[in-house]
Amino acid sequence: MQRFYCNCGQEVYFADTHCIACGKELGFDPVQRHLYCGRRDGHVFVAELPNGSEKRFKVCDNHHEPVRCNWLLAEDDPHHQCISCRTTNIIPDQYQPKNPQRWRRLEEAKRRLFDTLISLGLDVRGAPDRVNGLRFDFLEDQRSNPYVDIEFVLTGHSHGLITLNAAEADEGFLHTMKEQMNEPYRSLLGHFRHEVGHYYWERLLRSESLVQFRRVFGDERFDYGQALRSYYQYGPQRNWEVSFISAYASSHPFEDWAETWAHYLHITDTLETARVYGLSNYVQNRHDFELWVNEWLKVVKVMNALNRSMGLADPYPFVLSPIVMSKLRFIDELVDSQARHNDKSGR
Repeated sequence: MQRFYCNCGQEVYFADTHCIACGKELGFDPVQRHLYCGRRDGHVFVAELPNGSEKRFKVCDNHHEPVRCNWLLAEDDPHHQCISCRTTNIIPDQYQPKNPQRWRRLEEAKRRLFDTLISLGLDVRGAPDRVNGLRFDFLEDQRSNPYVDIEFVLTGHSHGLITLNAAEADEGFLHTMKEQMNEPYRSLLGHFRHEVGHYYWERLLRSESLVQFRRVFGDERFDYGQALRSYYQYGPQRNWEVSFISAYASSHPFEDWAETWAHYLHITDTLETARVYGLSNYVQNRHDFELWVNEWLKVVKVMNALNRSMGLADPYPFVLSPIVMSKLRFIDELVDSQARHNDKSGR
C-alpha cells in the first residue's frame, strides 16, 4: 500500500471515503493509484488538486452502503462500476444479517488485490471486456446460511471465474478453517491472491515459458484430482519445506504455482508498504531480484519480531528456500515480461 494525505494534511487510507479531519470526500483513481480529496456531485467526483485546479471522475455505483467503494472511473468511461466492482457476478444474499458486512470486506480485499496487480502492470480486465476475463462469485453454503441449497462452497478458479465462500470474510470462520486445515496463515486477501494465480497461469504461460515452468514447478499434466486426493489422504510430500513455500504447494504443480504466486504478491505489496512507512529503503525494481528478496528477508525479520513483542503469531511464518526463490524468480521474470508487453500494447 501507498501512503496518502488529504489536502488539509491529514493522513488518509486506501479504503477511506472521507477525511476525518476536514470532512472532504475521498476517491481513489486506480490508474494513477492516487487517493484524491474533493466532493461528490451526484455520480461525479470532483477532485480538488493542490494547485487549485480540479479534475472530474465518475463515481463507482457501489459507493453507497454496504460496499462503500471509493474507486473512481474516467469521466468518459462507459461503465458504471469501477474496474474491480464490475468483475463481481454473484453477491451473498443481502437479506441475511451478516452478508452486507461480508460483501463489503470481500470487495475491499478484491480492490487491494487489483491495486497490486495494476502496480505490476498486469491486465485486470474482466468479462465482457475480454474473453474469460476475471469474474467473481461470492457464494454461501449451509455452514453459514442454512437456507441455501449448497452444502459446501469450494473455493476455486475456472477460466477466469473465481469462486469464494462469502463466510471467509468472517474472522471466526477463517480461524476455524485455519485450525481444521492446519494452516500457518489464512486470510481473505490471501485467498484472492492464490486464486488469481490460477487465472494468470492461463494468461501468462506460453509454449516456451511452459517448458521452463515444468523444469521449475514440475509437470502440470499429472492428474490433478488424483494429486489432491492423495494430498488430503496421506498429507504433504516428505520434507516439503525444502522445495515448497507451503505444505499445500506440494500437492500439485498448479497449487505450487498458485501458492508461490500469492507469496509474490504478499512480498510485492508489503515491501511497498514498508518503504513508504520508512521501514525499508527499497525502491521497487523487478529487474533486481536478489535485492528484492534480500530486502524482504530484512522486513520479515522486523515484522515477525514486532508481532512476538505483542504476543501474536508471526505474520509471515514461512521460509524461502533456494528452490522456492527460484520459483519466485520465474514468476518475477514472467510478470516483468508481461508488463513490458502490456506497456507496448497500451493496456
